[in-house]
This record gives sequence, C-alpha cells and structure tokens, in this order.
Amino acid sequence: MIGFILCSVSLAALVQNQNQFLPLLATPVALGVGLALMAASLLAGYFKKAPTVIWHDGFATSGLLVWYAYWMQEFNYDAPMFFFFPLYFALLTSIVTLTLINKSEYFDLESIRHLRHLEKNSYFNIGTIVVFVLISLLITRHYMLYPIAMTFFIIRHTMTVCLEIIDS
Repeated sequence: MIGFILCSVSLAALVQNQNQFLPLLATPVALGVGLALMAASLLAGYFKKAPTVIWHDGFATSGLLVWYAYWMQEFNYDAPMFFFFPLYFALLTSIVTLTLINKSEYFDLESIRHLRHLEKNSYFNIGTIVVFVLISLLITRHYMLYPIAMTFFIIRHTMTVCLEIIDS
C-alpha cells in the first residue's frame, strides 16, 4: 500500500505547513472524487479485476481523501487529528509492510496455520471491515472510530497479502 503511505505522509505535510492546496481537498468535488475512487476500488476487488494490493491501496487512499474532505467541514482546520492520524496510518502501514509482508515467505508452519485460522474468522473478514470503515467515515462525533476501523483494515490487508505470498 505504497500509495496510501505516500498520500498519508503528503496529507500530514500539507496540514502541518497549512499549504494553500488544502482547501481544494475539502471541497465537495474532492469528496465526490474520493467516493468514486472508493467505489471503483471496491468494485474492482469484488469482481477480481485488480490484485488485492491494488484495490486495498485504492480503497485506503480514497478513504483518506473522503475522510479529510468530509471531516474538515466538522472540525477546525488546525485540529491535530488531521496531522497525526495520517502519520499514524503511514507509520503502521510501513511497519507491517517491512516486518510482516516482506518477511512472510519465512513464516513457520505454526504461524501460517494461525494466520489461516484468523483469516477464516467471520468477524475479521474483509467485507465486515470495509463496512466498518465506511460507517466510521459517516460518524464524525466519534473521531477515533475511523482510525480504529483503518487499523483493522490495515491488519486484515497484512494478513491477506501475507497468505497470498505464502500460497504463491
């Protein structure tokens, strides 16, 4: 999810420097573009037209755009969450990519068995997590809900990609 990492770091830098580009990201057009890209990513993943890494990256990146565009209307432009949450997403995604995804071919059989068990757990499937992310975007009163949902999405992405690498 290199696109998500780059967009998260870019958004944090733009917010920290109060760049004049920021108001463009908070417009209804940006919200519409984010929603369209999110829908396209979900459809591409559902119909298996894009690899898992691509549609997950597209979903997460467009979700970040939707989050900023929609939530910017509800909070002050200098709210710390607009700087710290994207940094958290970039850091978490980078860490799991470097430590787990890039090392997944070296997992032992016991770890693979536990990973497959977690993958089959119905409470942790990708559809449930995607719905959780979508709902969390709408609920602006609970500002920690979206980062929690995205954390689950990133963890699920890591599990899925690790198993795809192991199976190939």
